[in-house]
Amino acid sequence: MKCPVCNHENGDARFCERCGSNLNGTHESDNNVESVAHTDSSDASSEYTRWSSTQEPVSNRAVSASSSISPIPSPAHDHDDSSNNDAREHGSAHSSSGNQWNNFVQNEKVQQAKEVSKQYLTYFLSVLARPYQSMKTVGEQHALNGWLTMALFAVLTSTYVLITFGRLGAEGIFISGFLRPLLFSAIILVAAVALIYGVLKLERITFRPKILVAQFGTLLVPAIATLLLANLMIVISYSFAISLLVLSYIMVFVAMNTVLFQHPLNRTKAAIDSTYSVLIVNAVLFYLMYRLLFSTIAGLLSPLFSPFGRL
Repeated sequence: MKCPVCNHENGDARFCERCGSNLNGTHESDNNVESVAHTDSSDASSEYTRWSSTQEPVSNRAVSASSSISPIPSPAHDHDDSSNNDAREHGSAHSSSGNQWNNFVQNEKVQQAKEVSKQYLTYFLSVLARPYQSMKTVGEQHALNGWLTMALFAVLTSTYVLITFGRLGAEGIFISGFLRPLLFSAIILVAAVALIYGVLKLERITFRPKILVAQFGTLLVPAIATLLLANLMIVISYSFAISLLVLSYIMVFVAMNTVLFQHPLNRTKAAIDSTYSVLIVNAVLFYLMYRLLFSTIAGLLSPLFSPFGRL
């Protein structure tokens, strides 16, 4: 056995022949040390194996970290990236607007408005051919058509005034040339319905207000067609266009009187004769028309012909 202290070969002796060291004790301690070292190394190896199985290798982490970091764009690609971003934003904006338009078209109220428009167009064309016969057959369900006809009358009157005085270069054209005629025309038509209502009440005649509105609106359909033609004729002839405008307002008087005489007037002894009551309502309507519409037209014409206006 070789002595671990002096490296002398002693054979099978228990003690070293040169230095006297205990060979058996040293061997056992060496074996114990080697065993402990082997055990520790085994434990460390197993511990390292367990740890490495739950951890990502450093090299892999470095590679994944480097791949997660986005590369810095070069200046040569900045313009292309911005162009792509603008294109994507434009596409998204276009898609958003398209979705909004689809939602608007599919809206329930929009669908109802489209249906009402189709029904009114059918009603308008049928009444235009035979207005008086249609007036005698309308019912309460046509009251909405009557209100729509009166609204169209007011709008078309306003557009006529707006186009006419816009071509003449009048100032403040939107308020004086559109909003005021629109309001005044609506007041005239509502006043006509109210006057019919008042005369029938005075005559103690039973009637339904909705049917009254439907009848008056039905007789105004030819006036709507006349106003449409007047708006189109402005660019051709002022004199002919204004003649059509006057004719359309004459039809308002005709419609009011026709609805009145549809009922049996003077059936009872009223406070006033039917002739005078009809004459009074026509005079009141004419006065309103003069005060409202003609004052609007005069207000638009005065700046054009005043000494400090446009000549």
